[in-house]
Amino acid sequence: MPKGTILMVEDQAGFRRIYHDMLEKEGYEVWEAQDREEGLEMVKSRKPHLVLLDLGLPKIDGFEVLKRIRADADTAQMPVIIFSVLGDPKDVKKGQEMGANDYTVKGFYTPRQVLSKIKNLMNQVEVKAPAPSYQLRIQETAGDAPRLQGDIGLAKTFHCPACGQDMVLEAFPDYARGEGHWFTARFLCSKCGKVF
Repeated sequence: MPKGTILMVEDQAGFRRIYHDMLEKEGYEVWEAQDREEGLEMVKSRKPHLVLLDLGLPKIDGFEVLKRIRADADTAQMPVIIFSVLGDPKDVKKGQEMGANDYTVKGFYTPRQVLSKIKNLMNQVEVKAPAPSYQLRIQETAGDAPRLQGDIGLAKTFHCPACGQDMVLEAFPDYARGEGHWFTARFLCSKCGKVF
């Protein structure tokens, strides 16, 4: 079992690669998002144990991402480390006032120093074993599959609109429901991990 899950919301591929490799070697499971929409979707659907957040994201800055994380009751307590080139004291103060757990300026800290900050926060997080899930492939010509495809608006049958790969129906036990075996389900791309 990994030590915990970390989501990097960062648009620079080189930066993601360096930190992805380093964090995986330390035993963490690492997820990546390149922009605000993808980052917020993964925060909500996957519930990482920690978010490493860049501020200079395309379309909308990381401050807005942090604001939305803190505004949602399900994610309000999620640890967030801002990692940005913005080192002006007013930006640092703004990040702290908005609820960032730490603020790290790119170029001022080595990867090992950033790792130390991440470890310190992760040591305060209770990491539980992931809930069991079941991934099922749907035969597009079987039973109610065409009707299901139409009802949920999948234009490319059961293929990911983003990358074209097969999607699977992922089901999680729903222990809050009454008698019988109840599940919560979502569609998940088998390649890029996007949720639909």
